[in-house]
This record gives sequence, C-alpha cells and structure tokens, in this order.
Amino acid sequence: MYNVLIVDDERIIRIGLRSLINWEEVGFKIIDAVSDGKQALAVIEREKVDLILTDIKMPYMDGITLVQNLYERGFLGEIIMLTSYGEFEFARQCLRYGVGDYLLKGTLVPDELMQAVLKVQRKLDEKGEKLFEEEREDINNEQDLKVIERIFKTNHLEGENNIEKESLSMPYVFLLFKHVQSKAQKEKHRACTLEAYRESIENIISEAVPNQSIPRLFFEGEWGLYLFPKGYVEQKDVLHRISMHILNLIKLYTNIKITGVISKVIYTSYDLRESLKKTQDVAELSFYKGYEEVLEEEMHILMKPYLGRSAQIVEERLHQAMNKGDYSEANNLLDMYMEEMRRSYVPKEQVEERLNPLLQGIILDYSIYLESDKSRLNELVESYRASTLLDEMQGLIKELIYMICTLILQIKNKNYRREIVEIMDYIEQHITEKITLNSIANQINMNESYISRLFKSETGMNIIQYINVSKMEKAKELLKEKNMIVKDVAYALGFEEQSYFNRMFNKYFGVNPKEYKKYTNLSQ
Repeated sequence: MYNVLIVDDERIIRIGLRSLINWEEVGFKIIDAVSDGKQALAVIEREKVDLILTDIKMPYMDGITLVQNLYERGFLGEIIMLTSYGEFEFARQCLRYGVGDYLLKGTLVPDELMQAVLKVQRKLDEKGEKLFEEEREDINNEQDLKVIERIFKTNHLEGENNIEKESLSMPYVFLLFKHVQSKAQKEKHRACTLEAYRESIENIISEAVPNQSIPRLFFEGEWGLYLFPKGYVEQKDVLHRISMHILNLIKLYTNIKITGVISKVIYTSYDLRESLKKTQDVAELSFYKGYEEVLEEEMHILMKPYLGRSAQIVEERLHQAMNKGDYSEANNLLDMYMEEMRRSYVPKEQVEERLNPLLQGIILDYSIYLESDKSRLNELVESYRASTLLDEMQGLIKELIYMICTLILQIKNKNYRREIVEIMDYIEQHITEKITLNSIANQINMNESYISRLFKSETGMNIIQYINVSKMEKAKELLKEKNMIVKDVAYALGFEEQSYFNRMFNKYFGVNPKEYKKYTNLSQ
C-alpha cells in the first residue's frame, strides 16, 4: 500500500477526495487529510508519505511554498496539484519542484482522478523496484564498506600509499565533513572528536535523506564520511541540496562549526584514496569561503602552490610604515600579502605559520606603545587564536596595526618646546653612552629638578623612563644584527651589567633579549 496525504483548506474537498475513488482497490491508503502546508510537513516528518494531493491557495503555508520545501528536502514521493480556474500558471510553475500532475478541482470526476493515481502508481512501482535493488545491493556490499572504512581511517597514515586498485561492487559518492575548531578550542577540548556527535548526526541524516534506514557513516578524529545511497549517485543537484540540508541541521542541533565536501563518483579503492586526499584539501577552503556552502572535490584545481613574497619582506615594510604612523600604507601592505595567499588558497596551517610570527613581531616591537591598553591587546590576541576564517584574522591584525599607528602619530605630531626637543636630540645622539640627568642638565644649561618637571609635564613620562624606552628601542635594532650577541648589545648601550639590561628588556617587551634575538633570526 502507498500512503496518501490530502492537503486542502476546504473540508468538503478533503471529504470528497477520500470518497471519489476506491483508493485501496488500486493499492493506496489515505493516512491523513490536513488544511495547510505546515500541517502537511508535520505529517511527513513522522510518517512515510508516497503521494500528496495539495491545493495551491491555503492559509499559513500555501501549496507552492509546500512543494518548494519538499523539493529542498529531497522528497522522493509524487505530488499532484489541485487547482481552481485561473491558477493553471501557478500549477505549471510547480512542475520545476517535482509536481507530476495537476487537476482542476471544480470539474474533477472519478475517472480523471483514477487515471492520475494509476500514473502515479506506475512511477512509485518503478521507484520501489529501484530502492529494493539498492537495498539488496547494500546487503551484498558489506565488503565494500569494510574497504572504505579501512582506507578512510588510515588515509592520514604513512605506509598506506600502495593500496591496490581494487574495484568496488558499485559506484559511490560521499560527503566528507570536518569539525572546524580554532587553536584555542582544540587546546580547551583536547578529547572532543566528531564521533561524540555520532547519534545526533545519524538522526539528522535519517531525517534529511528520505527512504533510508541506517546511514553509512564513518568517523576519524575531526573528520566524518557519509556514503550516499546508490540512487543519488548521478543526481548532482540533489546531492548538493541534501548535503546543504545535512550541514545546516548539524550546525543547528549540535552548535558546532562544520564544513562539507562532496566527492566525485568513485569506482575503485584507488579512486577513494585519491578522492579523500582531494576532499580533505578542499575542506580547508572554508578558511577562505566560510561555512555557508557545500564544497566539491572539483574545486581542488583552485589550490595552487604558494609562490608569494616571504613574511620577512612584508614585516620589514610593515614596520617602516608603522614607524611613520602610516596606517593606510600598512593596511595596503597587509591586504596585498593576504591577497597573495587567497589567490593560491594556502592551507590554514601554512597561513598561520606566516601570520603568527608577523603578529608576534608586531606585539614585541611595539609593546611599549600598547602598554596603555593591555586589556584590548589581550582581547585581540584571544580573538585571533579563536579565529577559523582568514577574514577574521586579517581584521584583528588590522585593528592592532591601527592602534599602534594612532599612538605613534599622537607622539610624532605633538609640538614640544625647544628645550624638550634639545633633550630628545641629546638622548638620541648619546644613546650608546651612559646618560644621566646631570649630563643632560650640563648640556642645555638648566637645573635638573626643573628639567624633570618640564619633561614630565610635556611628554607624560619622566625623563629616566624616556631614556630607558629609547635604549630598549635601540636594543631591538642591534639584536637583529647577526654578529651582535646580547652581552655586546648591553655594553654598547651603556649598561654595566648584562643582568640589569636583561631585566629591563623583559620588562618592556615581555621576553628576554636572548629569546628576542632567536625569534628575529628565525624570521629572517
């Protein structure tokens, strides 16, 4: 028996359709009759429906919206549209959503309805035979599933590269999905794998894919693989629609960030191996594209070797722009650098290998300027570590550069008194010497106490602090020179004890001079 659902807001029509023909005589059973599309969807969610007879104009959800919903869900049953005079054009529009026939309600007679139902019966019989054949093949293809699971679970391991080109008993298409987590999330939830959501994902796929019993699912770490039933293999638009529905439901009910890639058709174990490599690569494209679309294996051709400039060159030019307080130039440089990676779709791990040192270098070199807003700096760093999209990372680095450029301009654009400029010039010219308040006072012929009060009033920092900041900025320059060791830098800047120099450097930059030198040498 095939199940029939009647959808019409007129009670007399619902009653009439029940009795117009002998449904059971032709193998059909009316399981329900409802008055609008919302009620119809509720019935379909809890019961198997093979044929829907629906009106076009109804309250709450009309027939056109109903068939659109069914189309998006991949409904595999048949639909007959019931129309009134003047609604034929609406009915024809519905043909694109899988409506098989439309009947005029005002003149509908038993023979006309019977002919339409018999036509539906033939279609359902053909579908049933196909589904039966698929189920029978599934029973006989347990060996395929074992091969697929083994290759999927060992695909990332060494020593599995010589898998024989073993034919599978039938063609397959799979949806590979990945649980996307930021570095911060992985550190916080080390044991969290996608398999923890197995039951929810199984229920979601059973809901999203009609006429399927138990979904064929495999999990390994942050990855999952779902094999579509055979009947969908050649229906690319249906595969895409159902995959999108699955991913949206997973996001909705599990509250995790997920991306998915549809494979090509695979015929052998070798095809599977190659498809897994490519789909795993393509999954990384969500770092650029976001998580609002389903990706496809064919997009692998977009991924090209990264031949861009080194991070060192970008960092040097960025520092030059930032030292001038030129946010516009620094912003353009960062955009150009990011665009180079976007064009090649550089994998996220490789992007982080370039951006993390860049970000770390900016924070190290300009930490003195960021002292006034450490809480915002910490927020930016935490947000950066929680990012899973390149656009997010780029935006946060831009905000940091803007903060620094703004602070630098505030200092550079301030018009100081002649005496203050003389003091600053003297400190710059004698930066490699031991500078004292007395030596400054003798140079400009002013009282030490007066100099201290004047400098503090004009610049916002005391003169000793300014000397130390200037020496630490110079220390960074010297430490970048490969032939300069920490001890030489300390003595070159007038420090009698290296330990005191080390403590002061650490105070201003958060790392000791040795670590800073090691970092700058690695990035060169």
